[in-house]
Amino acid sequence: MRPSRRMSKEEAEQLLHEGTHGVLSVATQQGEPYGVPLNYFYVPEEQAIYFHCFVKGRKIEYLKENDRVAFVVIGKETIIPERFVTHYDSVMVEGHAEIISDPEEKTKRLIQLCDIFAPGVLERRDEVIRKQLPAVSIVKIHIETLTGKKNRDD
Repeated sequence: MRPSRRMSKEEAEQLLHEGTHGVLSVATQQGEPYGVPLNYFYVPEEQAIYFHCFVKGRKIEYLKENDRVAFVVIGKETIIPERFVTHYDSVMVEGHAEIISDPEEKTKRLIQLCDIFAPGVLERRDEVIRKQLPAVSIVKIHIETLTGKKNRDD
């Protein structure tokens, strides 16, 4: 990465904190790639990203085979056609995923997710979480490396 495009650690963490959607990339033990967009939340004090998904499916199966992951968040993006350039902010994470199975921990993380994506909407929240808990997986990405890149005039 060109040094002029490198974000500071603080800038990268800020973008990760402000973001809501990213792309999770995983690979099977045989090296078959799989990338999927999803929403997430970042917990800075844990250096971790959390997301939820259905208990069955490609993501979960692949994570059980190989817990190594990459995660990308794109922040601001502006195409400047007359200059043939794109201005952007992006964050790249590498780490390993842990599938959370403890019901209390899953509930805690689902409440956090609701507080972020549906702040103040409490009616039926606990009922929906209780009802959906058996069908939901919570995945924690333990961040091992975090890098940010930007292309701006400023």
